[in-house]
Amino acid sequence: MPRGVNARAFWSISEMSSLDWKETEINWRGKRVKGRYNVSDGLVTVAAWNGTKTARVGILPAERLAQMLLRELAVETETK
Repeated sequence: MPRGVNARAFWSISEMSSLDWKETEINWRGKRVKGRYNVSDGLVTVAAWNGTKTARVGILPAERLAQMLLRELAVETETK
């Protein structure tokens, strides 16, 4: 299991087909940060090197929400 990912999140992510996941990336402090996201049941889940984050889809497009979640993961890693 990847470090920083709790067991329940890991297994729920690994059970999804790789075809359901889309890649996304952002620029964070001059570096490219990559992750993958999935939209299911009105939720966007982002998985990256340091964990996962999930949020409910609202007025933002799913890809934009995924990028915001990826940025939050990057910030959390920096503050640890």
